[in-house]
Amino acid sequence: MKSRFSRLICWCVFLFCLACNARADTPSSDARQRSERITTPPGKAQGNENKPVVIDNERIRGRHEYEVQAPSGSELRGAPVNSAGQPQDGGGRSQPRQNYTPSTAAKPGEAATGHKVEAGNKEDQRGLTEAEGIAGPHAVQEFEPQLRPGATSPAGIASPGLKDRTKMATPGGVPETGGGKPGFAEAEHIRGHLEQPGDMKLRLGGGVEPETEVKVAAPVAEKVSPKSRPVFVAADRLQGHSGKEVEAIGRAELNNGDQLISADRLKYRQDTEDAEAEGGVRVEQRGDILEGSRLKFNLASKTGELSQPSYQLKDASSRGYADMLLFEGENHYRFRQANYTTCPAGDDDWHLNVGDLQLDHSKRVGTARNVKLTFKDVPILYTPWMNFSYSGQRKSGLLAPVYGTNVRTGLEVTVPFYWNIAPNYDATISARMMSKRGVSLNNEFRYLGEKFSGTILGDILPNDWDTQTTRWRTSFAHDHNLGRGFSARLDYNRVSDDAYFRDLGNNLNLTSRTNLLQQGLLSYNRGLGDDGTLNVTSMVQSFQTIQDPLASIVAPYKRLPQIAMVANKPDIFGMDLNFIGSWSNFSHPTLVSGHRVVLFPSVSYPMRNAFGYVTPKIGIHHTRYNLDATGTSPEASPDRTLPILSLDSGIAFDRQMSLGGERFTQTLEPRLFYVYVPFRDQSQLPNFDSAKTDFSFAQMLNENRFSGHDRINDANQLTFALTSRLIESGTGKERLRLAVGQQISFIDRRVTLDAPETINRRPDFVAAVTGFLTPTISTDSSVQFDQTRFVADVVRSGLSYRPEPGRVVNVGYRFTRDVLHQVDASSQWRWSERWQTVARLNYSLQDQKILEGLAGLEYNACCWSLRFVLQHLTTATQKTTTAAFLQLELNGLMQIGSNPLQVLQRSIPGYLRTGSQGSSPLEGP
Repeated sequence: MKSRFSRLICWCVFLFCLACNARADTPSSDARQRSERITTPPGKAQGNENKPVVIDNERIRGRHEYEVQAPSGSELRGAPVNSAGQPQDGGGRSQPRQNYTPSTAAKPGEAATGHKVEAGNKEDQRGLTEAEGIAGPHAVQEFEPQLRPGATSPAGIASPGLKDRTKMATPGGVPETGGGKPGFAEAEHIRGHLEQPGDMKLRLGGGVEPETEVKVAAPVAEKVSPKSRPVFVAADRLQGHSGKEVEAIGRAELNNGDQLISADRLKYRQDTEDAEAEGGVRVEQRGDILEGSRLKFNLASKTGELSQPSYQLKDASSRGYADMLLFEGENHYRFRQANYTTCPAGDDDWHLNVGDLQLDHSKRVGTARNVKLTFKDVPILYTPWMNFSYSGQRKSGLLAPVYGTNVRTGLEVTVPFYWNIAPNYDATISARMMSKRGVSLNNEFRYLGEKFSGTILGDILPNDWDTQTTRWRTSFAHDHNLGRGFSARLDYNRVSDDAYFRDLGNNLNLTSRTNLLQQGLLSYNRGLGDDGTLNVTSMVQSFQTIQDPLASIVAPYKRLPQIAMVANKPDIFGMDLNFIGSWSNFSHPTLVSGHRVVLFPSVSYPMRNAFGYVTPKIGIHHTRYNLDATGTSPEASPDRTLPILSLDSGIAFDRQMSLGGERFTQTLEPRLFYVYVPFRDQSQLPNFDSAKTDFSFAQMLNENRFSGHDRINDANQLTFALTSRLIESGTGKERLRLAVGQQISFIDRRVTLDAPETINRRPDFVAAVTGFLTPTISTDSSVQFDQTRFVADVVRSGLSYRPEPGRVVNVGYRFTRDVLHQVDASSQWRWSERWQTVARLNYSLQDQKILEGLAGLEYNACCWSLRFVLQHLTTATQKTTTAAFLQLELNGLMQIGSNPLQVLQRSIPGYLRTGSQGSSPLEGP
């Protein structure tokens, strides 16, 4: 046993020694290359001169490369080198050109005496020689014949793969030529001068001492500075001093990655990085195109000048010409005696004639001096100085003046100043001059934070020439996320008098305002478990009521304060628990005031499956009041407790269908909703916040037909509803919805807002259609029908036709028996590429008068737009006012005149703005 174990150990030792000996006899390729490193003196070739040369990319520093094309036209210029040092194939080229390209510089301080070249076997050894008459020897890569001047690089030998296409440079500096192949020649009168005809490229590396030793190493990622960035020069012919100056003649191009300069003749100095060009000069950078007769430009500082330039700017979509263009650093242009416009070439409908124009591409702003604005060859504006943004970004400055006319204010001129305080703060300060009222100062301040935002408005008319009073308006809105579920909101609106909006407002939204909100709100939101919610709100609320002398209204109650809570917790043993509660202190100067407590817990038990659901629900609504002694109510602390029972159920069916060649999913959703609430006499209870809701399809499926908590209807009714939807099978988008419903009451209703009144039971029928009837026609219509009298009580109908952007026709009809009867029609219609009309008519059939009328004409040219709009309004005092808007919009520059866009977008549903995408602030003296 012991002998067997000894023999096993001996065999293991023997095999281990054998393996180590085999490993020592087989060196790796990297080790062999390290052991065979040699030093080659200048001018001495090693090995066979016809062997291919493989040069590591780390040794091409501080030298020049000439990439020579064969007459066959195969493209090798700029061919990338792979990891093995071999260049990749390029594309074809029909006409050869000469190219000049800079390499990366070597480390300073290294001696320029020789190179250590790592060689493999004999087939990989390099042939080295020296070309006389050229400053420094050169080397040529396999498959990429290049001339790389340097202090110690050997003269290159063409590889066998290219020996039939390219002849190497001979030691005497005279190339061997044959078959029309290009070669290299030394200019006899300048030492170190290079001249080469044909289609060629030169790469320049910048004036740093060459590397003396080359080692095979992995490339290190370094940040490329503009100084070390290569410069490529290409032309029909290149000549100049190696390392100093290159002159390109005929179809000359210079490219450094940032700029592409092309001209008939171009000169570039490597030491100073100065470029000069003349004859058909063209500069392309960041999408800008600059053309002129003569260029002087420094690639390092980005400074220079271009004579007689014409320009096209990508960011501004603008163009123009000037006497002189000065490059004043990165992203900065300065034009002398310039012309600026955004109109296309040959159609200068408007332009700026500027004595001095500066464009800052980094900020996208322009500054002009001695400016004359010409429109249709007519000067319309002059200013000694202006500043504008040509990218739509915000900036401080004067906005274009706004002109208008109104029968109540007269001729108006508004001069706004925009102040871009910070990226999240700005303000607009406007002076509004009215021929009938005087001068008012209007201010708007906006702010935005990470957790808050708000707007502050302040308008003041110190002396109204018509009323001889000071008139003002203030508005403040603030939203704040306090964190941990807390949030706050503040709203405050107030005017000096009831007639402020009627006299100084310019749209129906302002002139028809009746209650201005003044409110402070603090809320808390959090979850209850995984799926429950809790919301607690504390609010202080009041209103300023704008009274109409001919139709006064009752002011709403103040809430000083109100605390409310809403909680929901589903799936507690299969039941959903809900709670609504509030405590409110209502105050009114003329009506009964007091406190109110509301408690409304409810529980429902939803039973659902794949095709339908049944949900019974029961709740107890308790309300208690504590009224002031001055109130008219005979009881100081009335209360009311009512049970509310409901049963909701529904089923959903669906099928696949085809309509008009499209696939749809059609649903059929019948629904039954039953409500029971017993009658309670509520005539002795105050009415703080209740109102009757409009009867609609959604209201039919509610438990209470009154809003608020002061009135709870008596109900014993059943509602039948049927809904059918068309859903696009591919997208899931709802195309059309049809709904009908009928409500049957089993008792006569007795609860009203005021005294009890018996309302005879009758079946109410509601139908609604919403969606697209065709791809271009949509509708939103509903009707409430009294089946007892066979008359419609409520009709809301809207139809819209939109065949394409810029073309829309809207028709609406609104009717509520004994309340209102109106028709509404509006349109935007583009008749051609340039002409379009806008119109709106809102007419009251009951009062026989126009509530709002609007008509306008728009002309949209390629670089400007003109809008003219007339608006007629009926104010709350039954008086009328008429306003006119005239605006000239110069695309990319500014808007001149009164702006009707807000009026058009509000009055015409689907209105699409044409022309430019916005005006820019305009600064002046």
